[in-house]
Amino acid sequence: MSAIARGIGWALMSQMGRQLAVFVTTIFLARLLQPEDFGLLGMATVFTGLAMLLNDAGVSGALVQRERIEEAHLSSMFWLNQIVGLVLCLATLALAPLIAGFFDTPALARVLEALSLLFVAGALGIVQQCLLVRAMDFRRLAVIETSAVLLAGVAAVVGALAGLGVWSLVLQLLLVPTLTSAGLWLASDWRPRRVFDRAALSELVPFGLNVAGFNGVNYLARNLDYLFVGKFLGASPLGFYTLAYRLMVYPLQAVSTSVSRVLFPAFSRASGRPEELRAGYLKMTKGVSMVTFPMIFGIFAVAPEFVEVVYGAKWAPTADILRILCVAGLAQSVGSTAGAMYQAINRPDIQLRMALLNTSLTAAVLAIGVQWGLLGVAAAYAAYAFVWVHFSLYVLTRQIELDYWHMYRRLGPSLLASSLMLAAVTAIKPHLPPSPVAGLVTMIVFGALAHSAALVLLGELRRRGGRLQLRL
Repeated sequence: MSAIARGIGWALMSQMGRQLAVFVTTIFLARLLQPEDFGLLGMATVFTGLAMLLNDAGVSGALVQRERIEEAHLSSMFWLNQIVGLVLCLATLALAPLIAGFFDTPALARVLEALSLLFVAGALGIVQQCLLVRAMDFRRLAVIETSAVLLAGVAAVVGALAGLGVWSLVLQLLLVPTLTSAGLWLASDWRPRRVFDRAALSELVPFGLNVAGFNGVNYLARNLDYLFVGKFLGASPLGFYTLAYRLMVYPLQAVSTSVSRVLFPAFSRASGRPEELRAGYLKMTKGVSMVTFPMIFGIFAVAPEFVEVVYGAKWAPTADILRILCVAGLAQSVGSTAGAMYQAINRPDIQLRMALLNTSLTAAVLAIGVQWGLLGVAAAYAAYAFVWVHFSLYVLTRQIELDYWHMYRRLGPSLLASSLMLAAVTAIKPHLPPSPVAGLVTMIVFGALAHSAALVLLGELRRRGGRLQLRL
């Protein structure tokens, strides 16, 4: 097995392990806490999530992408990260009352003040993480990151049982980067030296600033819906929206993000071989669609039953929101792979300009959608995401000289198999067992079998050497 294949395997295991841990702990937390608690944290993370992306000043991607690195690059980057982390911490403390005032939620200020520690904790492990990614040591990274998420989730559930309310969610958010950084320091032999070389940083910063700019602007585009719901509709509706959005992005984060994370260093090494780069991207997009499309179609099919059985009746409004957001998830699962390609071919400047345009258009669309309440925001976000992905992929394929329609033809079997699965699950709904749990399990099992059968009939799932393999 190649290093890339092993890397993708470990990255997928890590991401899916983390998502499973988050999913299970969210079930307990959703039953122990109120929608308002999730909404309050959702307001806070609109700001803190953006700041966390900027915490490494964008140069971690440059460190992975660069062919050769020296100690001056590593130590200078480490100290720069600490400076940025401290500045973001102090900025959060200063801006907390203003952000709370913007949302007209006084309790938000104390939450933001506590979450300011995120930036200090997160900055400590950035270089060590980059070194593991650069070495494609995703096995070690998987153990560290999954353990951190699992332990933080357990602590949050214990806190919720103790009656901490929203503070159990705050504790969870703080523990993840703290435990991750601690694990990275234990796993890495590298230690920073007292070196701050401006010349070394100047070799990383131009690339890094574009990446940081893209990450920040793209995050805004992905989270403007949170801002609009929190500002105009309040904490409780944002709680319902937050849960629906989390469920929608599980497939996206578990697959697309993992694959892009591994293939970024691999594509960077192949940037001088365009044919290899194009072939790799086609395989990546089809592979992602083979996994994410059936997951998203499946979520759409079972959303009402799933929310009732897993989270309880008080979360019922989440089901309709979730179904609408599945359209956005379908688009973003493939569209999110573009970032790794732009960075691999050293064109994060185009990536940044696209993100700026995307954010501006997203804000305009959501301003219209919010007039129709929570479902209006979800529908506006989903419809726009579905339209934007086509334009985004068209621009990318022009950059790498890839036939735009050829890429879409390769996604056809995934879309058709998932559609057949959705039709099959919908057809059996009138004949489900009376028990909600039994009905949900029946739909999931039947859907998985229907999708597998569709892939076999389409010739996309074949037996080779005694094993079933997808045709990429």
